[in-house]
Amino acid sequence: MDKKALIIMPVGTGLFFDDAYDKENHWRYTDKLERTYETLAVVFKDDYEPEPNTYDHITYMKGRKWNLIPEVAKNIDWSNYDYIGCWDDDYTTDIQSVNEALEIARMFDFRLFQQSAISFNSYNCLKHNPDLFYSETDFIELGVPFFRNDIFARVLEFLNDYKYEVSDWGIDKVLCYYLNDTANVVHCNTIKHMRPDESSYDKSDGFREMAYLMREFFPKYMKEKFNRDYVYNDSQNTIRSWRLGDDS
Repeated sequence: MDKKALIIMPVGTGLFFDDAYDKENHWRYTDKLERTYETLAVVFKDDYEPEPNTYDHITYMKGRKWNLIPEVAKNIDWSNYDYIGCWDDDYTTDIQSVNEALEIARMFDFRLFQQSAISFNSYNCLKHNPDLFYSETDFIELGVPFFRNDIFARVLEFLNDYKYEVSDWGIDKVLCYYLNDTANVVHCNTIKHMRPDESSYDKSDGFREMAYLMREFFPKYMKEKFNRDYVYNDSQNTIRSWRLGDDS
């Protein structure tokens, strides 16, 4: 049997739908089209229970997403999944799009990737470009990333070393440097963030913690752990792009 991906999804709200996607095959539905991935719902709210047939596995744990992920990973066997997704519950796409994105990732051996975004406030390098097949970047966001299994292990190592208080802001901006690798964005299909302006904390705390991570913690961490010199670099760039039919 071919390996599948696993999407770990902290959930505290119902499904979001958008006319851009097949509403009969929402990416969280488990009883519709065949999927090349499974989902693990991590319920973090006392008063919420996910709808039936919207998850393959379920657990209950409180906390913020990127503090939860390492704890969840300790309690499940993720060794047989080829890609691990860590997705927010307020994004929408459909099963066909996720299957296709994973097929491309497997074909070209992506290390970390995401689908292109049609959310209005996405970084330019992540915005959907219908003329492209996929692109290589130095950045992806942490809303809906996929990590190849071995890359996920390295991400967990960093998450276990860095514990934020309020906000995970900034982790995505140093991740490619930490991994010493580039990322990919799949442009032949898309995903959409349905609540891009909402936040459960004061955004000033987010900016404060991002500054601490990028300017204080991370340079010291990289020097002490890997003897690598990190100089603050707030970069979100497309390195190169492929059109459908281009040679790989």
